[in-house]
Amino acid sequence: MLRGRSDQTAVLDRLLESVRGGESRALVVRGEPGVGKSALLEYVTQRASGCRVARAAGVQSEMELAFAGLHQLIAPMLDHVERLPAPQRDALLTAFGMAHGAAPNRFLVGLAVWVCCPTWQRSSRCCA
Repeated sequence: MLRGRSDQTAVLDRLLESVRGGESRALVVRGEPGVGKSALLEYVTQRASGCRVARAAGVQSEMELAFAGLHQLIAPMLDHVERLPAPQRDALLTAFGMAHGAAPNRFLVGLAVWVCCPTWQRSSRCCA
């Protein structure tokens, strides 16, 4: 239990209840360094049983890498990438450095992620 964070943990608990109920939710956790953002994220991760948890962390050294955050978020879920249409699959794999080619079309990369989302959601509830 996080001391003094009952309001925030209640919000996170309601978010998980909604997701488990089949609803879509988004949450932004922001604040100054050291205020406990990571502790709140760890709290929700520990209580997300039955959910697929996807996490990404912003790293300044990766700021210039176009798809670094996206790669962190969905690389563990690429088991269904072969189901994508070839242009989307190739764009996504090229963006992640898993295939050779010219710089991928950002629209095709985004479309690949969007098309994959329902597949990931069917495999388990997804909390990202």
